[in-house]
Parts: sequence; structure tokens; C-alpha cells
Amino acid sequence: MEKTKLQQVYFEGEKPVKIKAYYKYELAALYEVCTKTFSSWINTSYLEELKQFGYKKSTKLLRPEVVRFLFERLGEP
Repeated sequence: MEKTKLQQVYFEGEKPVKIKAYYKYELAALYEVCTKTFSSWINTSYLEELKQFGYKKSTKLLRPEVVRFLFERLGEP
């Protein structure tokens, strides 16, 4: 079975968010929520999957592969 990749659509003046390492507070700001809310989102919904990347609840800096995973699940901010 071939996996299809969704292509993002951007409005005029919008730019894609770069996949790189982000601190939780930076991603929270991109999603326009506080860090506590963002942490709650990912810890309640995706904790078991994130553990495969070496993620812990106390992790502050999210590696690029974790950011990509979150963008796929939450949508690009």
C-alpha cells in the first residue's frame, strides 16, 4: 500500500513552519496557547507514542522528529 503525502496549502504571505528543534513554549506560542495547555494536549493524547522518541513529560526541547510527529497529529500551526 502506497503512502500518500498531503500537501499543505498556504495563503498569500504565509510561510510554512520550519521543522527543527523547538522548546515547548515556542510551539505553544505558534499554536497560540499557553505552555501548560500545549503540554496537556500532547501528554494526554500522544504520550505513549512520544515515548518512542525518548520523550518524557519533563522534556523541554522537542527534537525535529517529535515536532514533525506533532505537526502531523495536531496540524501545522
